[in-house]
Amino acid sequence: MKVEINIETYTTAAFRAIRPAIVEADLCNIGVNTFTIFAIIRYEDYPYLVDLVAHAAAKAEVHRSEYSIVTIKNIPEDDNQKSI
Repeated sequence: MKVEINIETYTTAAFRAIRPAIVEADLCNIGVNTFTIFAIIRYEDYPYLVDLVAHAAAKAEVHRSEYSIVTIKNIPEDDNQKSI
């Protein structure tokens, strides 16, 4: 199963801390619109992504109130398309 998520950053500092960490992790293809990062990831990678974002924010001294991770929807995988 895959999960469509948005990482909403409310400050420039949060965006500058989180986006490079997600790109470097290379978990998924991402899209960006202003301060929102869009991604579709494998369900089993979700906890890692949450930890990655929290670590990047903490390292940059970005408070938890400056970003949120929103699960938009679960996407069932088709048996013919198991890879991301």
